Amino acid sequence: MNDAAADLRFVPLDAGDTATLDAWLRLTEDGADGVPLSAAPPCEADLAGSVRFAPPGTALAGEVAFLDGEAVGAVRLVLPDGAPVAVVDQLLTASKERRQGIGTALVGRARALAGEHGRTLLVADLVQALPGGPARDEGPAAFAAAVGATPSDGPEGVHQWLDLSRHDPLAGVVPEAPAGYRLQRWGTITPDGFAVAVSELGQSLGESRPETWGEGPEAIRTSHVRLYERMRVGRGRRAYHVGVVHEETSELAGFTSASKTTGNPEHLLQGMTVVAAGHRGHGLGLLMKLANLAHVREYEPLVRLVETANADDNRPMIALNEAMGFVPQERFVSWEAPVVPAG
Repeated sequence: MNDAAADLRFVPLDAGDTATLDAWLRLTEDGADGVPLSAAPPCEADLAGSVRFAPPGTALAGEVAFLDGEAVGAVRLVLPDGAPVAVVDQLLTASKERRQGIGTALVGRARALAGEHGRTLLVADLVQALPGGPARDEGPAAFAAAVGATPSDGPEGVHQWLDLSRHDPLAGVVPEAPAGYRLQRWGTITPDGFAVAVSELGQSLGESRPETWGEGPEAIRTSHVRLYERMRVGRGRRAYHVGVVHEETSELAGFTSASKTTGNPEHLLQGMTVVAAGHRGHGLGLLMKLANLAHVREYEPLVRLVETANADDNRPMIALNEAMGFVPQERFVSWEAPVVPAG
C-alpha cells in the first residue's frame, strides 16, 4: 500500500451527512464511465434513497474514503440477516486515483467492516464476457484474485437484455388468458387481497425470511411484500405488476414484477416472475410478462431497454426470456474471500 492509501480517512455513509452523501453520489457517477453501454446509468434519487432503505432482510454498511479532504473511494456492504456473508455492493475508486493502492485499501476496509458485523465471508458478483458476446473488462476479476478472492462453487448467472427498438415482443397482441384464469394488474402497492399470496409466492423462490417479521404466519407473509414496497417508495421507484387469478378459487396463481427508477426513462428492470406449482404448464409465465410489458408501456412510453438476470440453473426462465427476445449480454460470477470476525 502506498503513502496515499495509508492516509485515507473513512467516513460512514449516512443519509443525514449531506456532504458525504453528495461526495459518494459524485463517485458513483464517476465510476459509471466503465460500465457496459447497455447498463442503466446511476439514478441520484434511487441511490440517495438506498442509503435509508435497504432491501428487506438486510442491513447496509457503507463508508467513503477521503484523502486531503477529497472523496477518492467508497465501499458499501449488504449484510443479509442471519447469514455469515457480507456482500460487496460497491467498491469505487475515483478514476483519477486508480492504481494508487486505494482499491486495495478499500478491500481491507471491507474486510474489517464485515468482521465488525460478525461475518466470515466477503462475496461479490463480477461480470464476465460470454462466448461470442460483447467484450467485458477483465480487470475486476484480476484485482479480486490479487487481493485473495477466489470464484465460489455456487451457480453462476446471466444478464439478459431486451432492446425494444430492435425486437418488440408486443408487435402482435398479448395472448388471452387460458380458460379458468384471468389477468389482474396493479402498480407499486399490492392490493390487500393479494398481499399474502404475493408474499408467499415470493418466498417460494427461496428468499430468506427475517425473524423480525413475527411469529404469526399471516404477519410473516404480508410483511414480505410490504417491506419491499417501503423500499421502492423510499427510493422513488415505480413498480408494475400483472398477476393471474384462478377463477374457480379466486386464488392468485402467479405474478410478475417490473420496476423503474425516476432518473432513467429508457430503462426497465424485469423482476421476479413466479407461478404456483399447481398452476404450471399453462404458459402463464410468458403471458404475465407480455401483459406486464404492455402495462408498463402505457405509463412509461420511453422505455427501450429491459434488463433481467437469472441463475444459470433457472433454465426455464432463461428460455422464456429468450422467447420474448431477450439476448444474453454477460455472465456474473460470484467471488469470495474469508473474513476474520472482530474479537
